[in-house]
Amino acid sequence: MPHKDKSTAKTAIHSGPAAPRQVVLLAFDGVEVLDVAGPCSVFAKAGELVPGSYRLATVSPAGGNVRTNAGLVLADTLALDRWSGPIDTLIVAGGDEADLRAAILEAGVGQWVAAQAPQVRRVTSVCTGAFALAAAGVLHGLRSTTHWNACGMLQSLCPDTHVVQDRVFVRDGRVWTSAGVTTGMDLALALVEEDCGREVAVRIARNLALLSLRGEQQPQLSPVLLAQADASKRMRELLAWIQGHLCEDLSVEALAERVAMSPRNFARSFLAETGTTPARHVNQVRCDHAATLLRQTDWPLEKLASQCGFASVDALDRAFRQRYGCTAHGFRRGAALQREH
Repeated sequence: MPHKDKSTAKTAIHSGPAAPRQVVLLAFDGVEVLDVAGPCSVFAKAGELVPGSYRLATVSPAGGNVRTNAGLVLADTLALDRWSGPIDTLIVAGGDEADLRAAILEAGVGQWVAAQAPQVRRVTSVCTGAFALAAAGVLHGLRSTTHWNACGMLQSLCPDTHVVQDRVFVRDGRVWTSAGVTTGMDLALALVEEDCGREVAVRIARNLALLSLRGEQQPQLSPVLLAQADASKRMRELLAWIQGHLCEDLSVEALAERVAMSPRNFARSFLAETGTTPARHVNQVRCDHAATLLRQTDWPLEKLASQCGFASVDALDRAFRQRYGCTAHGFRRGAALQREH
């Protein structure tokens, strides 16, 4: 019989609040399916671990079936004008530009969000759903983000918000905005962490086989994905291998030997194909893994540095100052403050 990982078991951790928190996801024809499905999966699994913690509902301008941009259909959504009752957390999904514009301007999404927002504990968006929050006046005077490819447009159309260009999600008070598509799951995990604690969020992330539990301070695109964009197959495979072997010797000489190249030729090819040097890339990947562990664990910095392949805490801090502008301890303290507020 295979071993069952206790961290991903569906057994409840503890009971939920006196009344389930009402989570409402707002969709429309042309919505990005993962903007809805990702957060739904996170909150559903939170409900398994903490029974009674959440109640989910999906609304749309006209109700009924909603066509997603992938051709899948969300069935039996509730029409906006039929919604009644309090909302704890509102999540506005994004989607194709023309469909989103029509939903905001013609189907009343902007007006509905504006009417609901003052009574909602947390108003959030996934990807280009931030444009609906902007149209509703929710982002006025606040920091926000959206998909990296739409940040400039959001800043242009909504000059009274400060658009943060490269963050997984941004929280400003009770308003949370996230970047593109899969970051909706990062956002949902952060919301669950705020409500139910870090242990629940980590167990959900493991259950969903996510690579990490990313926080607000981390960039939208991983250094591995950026480096792989124009790389050859051989270099892409090496980049993926590096990510899973951070404690090994990742010097130019060791990496060159792994791909059967001379160190000089390897260093030249790596820079040409990835746009960065091997040492800089390794430091970035190690930093991002350390950032995840700083959020997920209470390990002392010595252990954390060792687990990420840094020779010392000083080396970890030097890399963090370059990557995040603070020490590892400062990063951990900032993550803790975000959870408290």
